[in-house]
Formats: sequence, C-alpha cells, structure tokens
Amino acid sequence: MGAAGETLAFLDIPEGSSWVANSKVTAALETHFLPAYLSKARWFPGNSETRIKPKIIARLPFAGDSTNFVIIETNHHARYLLPLRVDWSVDAGPELDKSIVACLHQGEREGLLRDVAADPDFIRQLLDHLRREASIAGSGWRLDFKPTSKLGSQPPSTPSRIRAIQGEQSNSTALVDQDYVVKLYRHIEPGRNPEVEMGQFLTEAANFAHTPALIGHLEAAHASASYALGVVHAFVPNRSDAWTWSADRLSIYLESMAKGSEERDKAITARRDYLQWVRRLGCRVAEMHRALASRDDVEAFKPEPIDEGDLDFWISDVMERAARIFNSLENSLLNVNDWPFGERLLRVKPGLHDYAANLIRPSLGRCKIRHHGDLHLGQVLVANEDAVIIDFEGEPTRPLADRRRKAPAARDVAGVLRSLDYAAMASKQQRRMSEKLNTPESRALFAWREQTTDGFLSAYQEAIGASVLWPDRTEDMKSTLNFFLLEKALYEVEYELSYRPAWISVPLQGVLRVLEEGGVA
Repeated sequence: MGAAGETLAFLDIPEGSSWVANSKVTAALETHFLPAYLSKARWFPGNSETRIKPKIIARLPFAGDSTNFVIIETNHHARYLLPLRVDWSVDAGPELDKSIVACLHQGEREGLLRDVAADPDFIRQLLDHLRREASIAGSGWRLDFKPTSKLGSQPPSTPSRIRAIQGEQSNSTALVDQDYVVKLYRHIEPGRNPEVEMGQFLTEAANFAHTPALIGHLEAAHASASYALGVVHAFVPNRSDAWTWSADRLSIYLESMAKGSEERDKAITARRDYLQWVRRLGCRVAEMHRALASRDDVEAFKPEPIDEGDLDFWISDVMERAARIFNSLENSLLNVNDWPFGERLLRVKPGLHDYAANLIRPSLGRCKIRHHGDLHLGQVLVANEDAVIIDFEGEPTRPLADRRRKAPAARDVAGVLRSLDYAAMASKQQRRMSEKLNTPESRALFAWREQTTDGFLSAYQEAIGASVLWPDRTEDMKSTLNFFLLEKALYEVEYELSYRPAWISVPLQGVLRVLEEGGVA
C-alpha cells in the first residue's frame, strides 16, 4: 500500500472482498485517502491533511453493497457523514474530481470510490426510500426514512433534473426539479435536530404557510441515540435569498441616486418596493412567532416564563463571547481605520457585565418560546413579493441543546435588525464610500438603513399586537431588544475576527451603537 505520508494513486481491494468489510481497506481509507479528501471538502472544518485523523465507526447500508452511509469520528470526537459509492464503470473526469475519495483497483478492473451526496442516482434512491418509509439495518445501526403527510401531495414521477447548490458550506444540498430540496447534514450529533423538529411542528401542527413544507427526513439510530442525517423540503420558487436581493435593491437605489434627477424616480421606486417587502417580512416573522407559541399541549413548543436561570445563561453566553473578543483585540493589531472602534470597545470592558445584566433584567417573568435562533436575511427567500423563512437549524456553532433552547421572540427580531443594518453597511464597505456623513451617498445609505429597520420593527409590532410574546412597555421592549442586538453584534465581531478581518468595522460599530444608546460607550 505504500509508506505513511506517501501519495497513494490507488486503493487496492482484494478480489472476492468488499470495500466495506476489509480491514486493510479500512486502514488505508483512515490513514491516507479520507484525510486527503476531507482536507479539501468545504464542509469539513480545518484543512491540514496531516492533522486529520478520521476513524470509521459505522457503515450503514443504503443500496446493496455499493453505496453506504459512512460515519467517521475525528480526533476531536466530532462525527461526520459521507455517503460513499463504488463505481466500477465510471471514468474519472473534471465533473467528478471533487467527489472522488479514492481510485480503486480490484484484480483487472478499476473504479472510483465517490462521495455521492449530490449524485442524481443517489438522490433518486433516497427519495424512493422516503416514499416507501424504508428502514435498513446493519452493523448494529438502523437507517430510517420518515415522510410527513405532505409527501403524498408531491408529484410521484421520477425526478429528471437534480443539481447541487454551489457554495453550501456546512451541509450538502441538492435541488430536485421544481419539487424538492434535499439536504444532507455533514456534521451529525445525537439528539433531536431543531430543523427537523421545527419543520414537523410548523408543517404538521401549526400549518404555518411561510416556510417550505417538510416532506420528510432520514435518521440513524444506534443503541439509545438517534442522529438526523438529512431532510427533504418542498421547493419554493423564488428570486433569491433576501440578502442577495437586498444588496441588489440597495445597489439600484444608490446608483440611481448618484445619477441625479433623471434617475430619481427609479431610486424612489426601488426604495418604496423594498420597504413594502421589509414590512411584509416583519409580518411573517410575527406570524411565525405566533405559530411557534400556538400549542400549549406540545411540551417542546409550550411557551414558558423566563426565569433566573435563563437570565444567567444569556448573560454568561454574552460575557464569554465578549471575553474572547477582548482577548483577540488586546492581542491582535487591527488596521489603522478599525482600531478606534476596537479601542472604544475595550474601554467598556469593566462595565459590560452590569450593562448587559440590566438590559435583560426586565425580561424576567416574560415569555420565552421556540424560535428560529439564527434569523437573518440569508435565511429568508424572496418569493412572489413575499417572504419565506428557511433553515431552522439554529446557529451551527452551538450544540443541539442550546439551539433548541427557548428565548424571547426579540432574539429573532434582533437578528433581522442586525442583518438589515449589515446589508447597508456591507454596501458602504464594498463601494468604498466616504466616512463623512454629509455626502449625498452617505446620507442616502443611512436613510435607507433607518427606514428599513424602522419599517421591519413597526410592521412586526403591529402584527404581533398585544401579546405575551412582546413587552407591553416601550422601555422594556428597547431593553430586551438591545440585549439581543448586543448578543448578535458580538457574534458577528467574533466571526469577522476569525474569517474576514477586513469587515470587522461593520459589527464593531453595531456593538458600539447599542452601548452608546445606554450611555456606556
């Protein structure tokens, strides 16, 4: 097979043996081929091949002996899913390069071991298993396909066009004709997956129309644990996600404003249409919250009063993130334009805990509910001038228990408000606009930001009405909202410090605006 560290061109499978049952094949996959493949996979965290130490812990039969769901465990005890298939009759080519885990030899024949997460034949088989409510046992595990009542209303015809969604980061997603969206989870955890749980509730129990209907999901069971492996939703025709569409609308607005009076009508129309859509989004988020709080008889979705334990959890979560950020700011050099923002944030370090605690204190005894948990413009589709809310996984960096944790509805509202702010500030960043606030372009941009955030919030409040889901006193509403705006902006600061330092000024200014309102910064 070759010495450790050597590039292996082929994986040899002894004649008469299966790739899933041979210990030498398994050892070669774990030592050489999987680390090389994982180091290039977009969904796998980390890219150092020499540091990746995968161990195959399960092979779940999917289609005969050729296709298996392979579950690996890495050196950090995280578990990942790879649907792998042996193809003896397929030649390697540019269109398959990214899916090849290993080139195979067995006697006189050659083939490929491929990751088939977006392969049309694999997706067709998956949907067929879902229709049949298949249950497949093997190696002490069981693979269950669980449709919802909505599957019967979908077309039974064989899918013709299946294509992968490019740019997916943490999962693998494929579009099936104009009928389905099939998502396979890559990082898998034991327990109830919030996207599956929320989808079942909104589709089957609450009949909420402004999210894609859940068609079904698949899960693996082993001992007393279950793992969600994938989910299937109805496809919703749409223009794009709301982040992309917002950037496009804002670009049209700013460019038309810059051209002067002859384009002014175009700018006014772009702003008016966008504000109407933003208000619609506010209504849909309020309707979603009402739906999520509509069943006292379902324990996981029953609205509950906020207690001291909740306050302690949220304050500790914010302060732990802030501590990491303060440490990064104290030990790294921001560029000359960003440092004043970082310096101002460092100055509030001594008083941040008390400020955050005072913000969230009025929430005690109010209502906490299941909520989206990671709501922003990228989690909304623009469909028929309406808003459709998607992706109920929650923040991907949090454990499942935290993603299922109930919180005030204000947490989702803060997520959208931060995203609307981010869209405006991202446009400023990309267009390299002047920092001076009195230029026409800057005034237009800041007016857009204020109008869109005000429009969303006022529409949400009108739609939620007099409700236990929303504070009845203005000062309590502002306090709770500012706490979660602070939480979200700190999350963004930590993200940008890690992945896009050039953008750090956008969330830093978001944090400072919340602190300024409280007279802290």
